[in-house]
Order: sequence, then C-alpha cells, then structure tokens
Amino acid sequence: MESASLLESTPPVEVYSHIGTMQDSEYMDSDGYSWDYVLVFPSPTVPENPAAALVSIDDILQTLHLPIHLLSVKKTTSTIEDICRRLTNAGLVIKLFSSSLDKAKNRHPYIFCLVRAPPELLAREADRIDLNMLMDKDALREISLKGYPSQGISPFPIEDTLNQYKLSPYESIYFKYSMREDLQPLYVKQGPNGTLFTSMQRMLLTESIMANPNGGAGLDLSKLDDSNVFTTLFPLHDATEKDALSKMWIRWDYWPANQPINAIQSYFGSKIGLYFVFLGHYTSWLITAGLFGLLLQLLYSGVPASGQSVIIVSSVAIIPWSTFLLKSVKRKAATFAMQWGTSNAREIEKPRPQFKGKLIPSPITGRPILYFDKKERHRRMWWSWLLLFALICMVITIVGAIYYMQYEMIRAGYSITVFGTTVLIGGPVASIANVIQIAVMFAIFDHVCIQMNDYENHATETTYEGAFIMKSMLFHLVNNLAAVFYITFIKSYVGVSCANNDCLGELRMAVLTIFNTNLIAGNLQEVLLPRLQSWWTAREAGQSAELHASALHPVEHQFYLIDYGWIGTFNDYLELVIQFCFTVLFIAAFPLTPLLSFVNNFFEIRIDGYKLLTKYRRPPPRQAATSGQWVTILEILVTVAIATNGFVMVYTANVLGLSPTDPDASLWKLRAFCIYSGIMLLFRYGIASSVNDVPDDVRSQLKRQEFLISKIYSRESDYYFVAGQDANDSPAQV
Repeated sequence: MESASLLESTPPVEVYSHIGTMQDSEYMDSDGYSWDYVLVFPSPTVPENPAAALVSIDDILQTLHLPIHLLSVKKTTSTIEDICRRLTNAGLVIKLFSSSLDKAKNRHPYIFCLVRAPPELLAREADRIDLNMLMDKDALREISLKGYPSQGISPFPIEDTLNQYKLSPYESIYFKYSMREDLQPLYVKQGPNGTLFTSMQRMLLTESIMANPNGGAGLDLSKLDDSNVFTTLFPLHDATEKDALSKMWIRWDYWPANQPINAIQSYFGSKIGLYFVFLGHYTSWLITAGLFGLLLQLLYSGVPASGQSVIIVSSVAIIPWSTFLLKSVKRKAATFAMQWGTSNAREIEKPRPQFKGKLIPSPITGRPILYFDKKERHRRMWWSWLLLFALICMVITIVGAIYYMQYEMIRAGYSITVFGTTVLIGGPVASIANVIQIAVMFAIFDHVCIQMNDYENHATETTYEGAFIMKSMLFHLVNNLAAVFYITFIKSYVGVSCANNDCLGELRMAVLTIFNTNLIAGNLQEVLLPRLQSWWTAREAGQSAELHASALHPVEHQFYLIDYGWIGTFNDYLELVIQFCFTVLFIAAFPLTPLLSFVNNFFEIRIDGYKLLTKYRRPPPRQAATSGQWVTILEILVTVAIATNGFVMVYTANVLGLSPTDPDASLWKLRAFCIYSGIMLLFRYGIASSVNDVPDDVRSQLKRQEFLISKIYSRESDYYFVAGQDANDSPAQV
C-alpha cells in the first residue's frame, strides 16, 4: 500500500471509478491505511471514451465482462464481473482503474482492482480464523491481580521471585483474537491510527476473506491465477512502513546481530523474518571463526613449518563451532517465534491448482475429490529421479573430462613464468573450467528441475516445494563440490599426480576459485538481475524506460517489479547453504573461508533487504515457527564435514608424516581418521542430547501463556472435578 498522496499523484487514465464515495485520503485519515491488495486482470477491449459512457458500477462491470473457463471440481465460468461482485458482497471495498496506455497497441493492457477490508471486517475475520494477537502486559497484570471472583477465579498474580527468567511473566503473551467486548482492551493496538492490525496482518486477513467460501468472496485465488483469470495478484507495499524499515535496515553502521528483526517480521511475516534471523546470527558467528582462521593463515604464512598444526587445529575447531552455531540458531529462532506468536504455526496445506486427477467421491467424506493413481505417481517419481541421476552423472562426467584435460596439460608440461618462477597452468585452468561447468549446469538444472517437479503432479504446495528443495540441494551440492571431492578423495588414489605434486595446494586452489567466484557472481546476480527482469517486464507491456521510471501510477510500478514467491526464499537459503559447505567442509584446506563468508554476508544482508524493499513486489506474508528443513540440511553437512576435514587432515595433508613405503601407514591413517571422526560424532551427539532446541525461558513463557489463556480467555475456574469423581464429592483444587 502506498500512501494516499502517492496514490493520487501521477494518475493513469481513469477509465473506471472506485465503488463508494470515500477518497483514498479519507481512508487514510479515518483508518490509517487505504489499499492493501491488488488483483490485476488482462484488459478486454473497451470503448475509446468509456468514462463518458459508463455511469454506474454495473455498466463498468458489464464492460469488464470476460468469461474464462476454470478447471475446478464444479465446472463453472468466472468473470471479472463475478469476481468484483463476490469481493463487494463479502464486505471488501474495491477500486478499478486502467494501466497506462500501450502506445504500440493503442490500448490499456491491464485493469487494476485495488482491495481493502474495513476495520470491522478485519476483526470478524480475525475472530473466525483465530488470529494470534499480542496482549497488553500491563492489562494482563491488572486482571491477574483482580481475577474474576464472580466466575470462581481468584486473583492469580505471577511473580518470578527468584529472578530465574529473563522475560517478565506477562511479556510476549498471545491470545486468539475474539470480538468479545471484555477482551478488546487487552489486545495491543499495533496498527496505524490506533487500529488493531499491522499491515502484514491486514494482508493475511484480506487474503483469507477473499478465499473464504463461507461468508467471504469464495475465490480460489491460486486456481484463478493459474487459469490466467488474473494476470497476477499481490499485496501492496506500504510507503510509510517501507521507508521507515529502509532507514533502519539499509545502513552500513550496524552489525549483523543488530538487524531490525522485529520490524522485518512485522512487514514481511515470520517466514522471511526467520531467514534474516538465520542470516544475521550465522554472520555474527562468522566473526569469531573468521578471525581465528585469519590467525591460522597468518601463522602458516609466517611459519610454513606450522602448516600441519594449522590443518589439525582448523579441522578440530570447525566441528564444535558449527555444532554450537546450529544449536544457537534453533534456540534463537524459537525465541523469536515465541515473541511473534508463531511457536505453534503450521504451514497451511494449499492444494496446487496444477494438480490433475480423476474426479471420484472421497472414501472419507463422500465429497468429490481429484484422485491421482499411486502407481502412476510412483512411476513419474522414478522417471524424475532417473533424470536427476542422469544430470548428476553428466556433472561427474564433465568434471572427469576437466581433470583428464588437466592431467594431459601437466604431462605435456604447459606452464607460465611468474616473477621468474615456472608454474604449471593445469591446476588454474581446471579450476576455471570448474567454475564454467558449475554455471552452465546450474542454468540447465534450474530449467529442468521445475519441469521434473511439475511432471510428478504434486497435490499440495508443501509437497511440491519439499520435492523441489530435495532434488535441488542434491544436484547443487554435487555440482558445486564434485571437483573438490575428486581432488580430496579420488585423485591421488587413481594414479593421477596433482599439480606441482601438491594435492593440498591444488585443493586449496580449487576451493578458493570456486568459492570466491560463487560469492562474486551471486552478489552481482542479486544486484543486476532484478533490474533487468523489471525492465524486461515493463518493456513487454509496452512501457518505455522513461515512463516506467517516472510516470507510472505507484501501484502499476509495483506490478512491473519481480514476484518474490517461495522460490525467492529458496534461492536465498540455497546461496547460504552452498556458502556454508565451503566454510565448514574444507576449512582444513583454506582457513580463510569463514572470513570471506563474513565479508560477503555483511553485504548480503543489505543487498537482500534492498532488493526486497525496492526490486520485488511485496511477498504475501507467511507464518512459520522454524526455518524448516534448511537447518536439517545444515546439520547433515556438519556431519559430512567431519569426514571431509578428517580425510584432508589424515590422508591429503598426511599430518601423521607417515612414509608411503611404511607397510603400516594405511592402518595408522585409518585409526587416526576413525578416532577423529568418533570423537567429533560423540561430541555432536552429546550437544544434541544435552542442550534443548527451545530455551527454558521460552518454554516457561509458553506455559505462562497457556495458563493465562485458561484464566482470561477460557475463564476456567479454580476448581475442577477429577475424572470419575462423584458429583457430590468435594472438588479438587488446582
């Protein structure tokens, strides 16, 4: 939502007028907000001067009449007219206007339908869906001191007399929203002009009203979007909130741990908020690891004889560091989820509009459902995974060809002279070829993976995203790490000599080249790609660069921004996971990776914030309690890091100093590797079993919340009848 002044500036050609008599400025004055959502329709052919011809909303809707067949259980025909009527019948307020003129086609290509929900409608919907609302701690304390004696509830003050907990008893307490009059003074009014709901909550509620079939508009938004009834739909940026967040966030004078996390969550929702919790916390921990790695690198550079000690120390230190990091991330996420009221949030299972099946009666409810044969589903999954395996084999084949090329270059003696020193170029050339291989295969897989996932015909968005993440992570890990794994685990055991007979040096060169290229390319892509995509979208719509930059209506300008969607969060997490791989898996070869990761992430926080606020449409807010399977993936990688660092230490670097001619060398190396791996695995198990993922303060606060809900919201009396107790017996006191 842009401010009223922005909405009224640089107006487009006003083809349609809004329903009702209030202007945007009046909405702002009365409620503190104007429009929260926009539906974008493809424009039908309209008269040259429709504003003069149309005198009522019925006439406008008749002009907009655009029948579009929808794929749904009931074969229905939806129109723009029907959609607008549904929205207004649900109590929503809409405003229609056309996009700017496409001079090439001499028409307005889009119709924008702005949507807002009045405060009273938002309150009813919040009551219906049990929206969690922050409670006023002072009001809760006051009620706890009084109780409800008339309802058998004595005063129930909560005091932490021993100062065991960091949080006060009434802090960060959430109740389900209810329209009961006695509860209204207890809810914190977080919205503008003393209203209850934040812009993020208004968008959740508005979307819920549009989708609700019982009393709402009853629109299947995903199916309408997929069927091209909508060109798109998205929540609108709030200019005031966005500017305030930008001033706090897009600055260079704060450390990663001091991001305005609560403001980020309040604007984008907890799912994106938790991503920045992880990014900021991980980056803060990289300071310690980076300085320690820098110290080790300086020690090695100054005293080359200390190289073996540096490898041992870095291999041992990285496992406790990464173990404590991930445990700390989980605890931090649990703390923020409690503060945001999302500790029990679960992703709503949304059916995919692209899901295809046979219409049959449900064996559970008897209602018609779409059924997809299990055998066919398994067959498609097998083919999909077979294609993934083929792509992985292609990566391995290309990597093998690259190192065969390197072998031939070394054997032929290709070299250059640098400052009087002859250097074989096989290693650097192979590293550069690896970078090209990673980029090319990434582009191929990025296109193929979506088609693979679509072919599997997943029924819900959750299973679709989960399958996409699983396949993508497996491929990208192989694609990025195949070369360094070859150098570490295979090369010296297949009779191929390393560049300059230094396998550790070649591994270091490969890690340095691939890692730094990923960092640089990733940041350039995040800065430049959104600009190019936004420009191309406007160009395809017939808008010149000048018009796009200055003369568009603010809502239309947001339309030409990029859709963030779930794939945006996926790409952000993927980038961090690949970075984490190089940071922990091969620190023994290159101790400076944590420091380089810190420098990258220091900029990454600002770049991600900048692009979300300026280059992307506002994502629909989604709630989450954790970062989900991403932390699980990182836990697996830390366990893999035990093997990689142990192998580099014992075999690649040969820190034991054993001679290849020693008949017992292999046995001693195996013993050393097993001892190192066993100790590190035992340590990780000990931390996992002894340190809870949820801090004691958080668990206690959630129990306090349950107690306060039982007394204030549910009005449970101080006494209850024990199960099986006779009604004439004395009640037991809680």
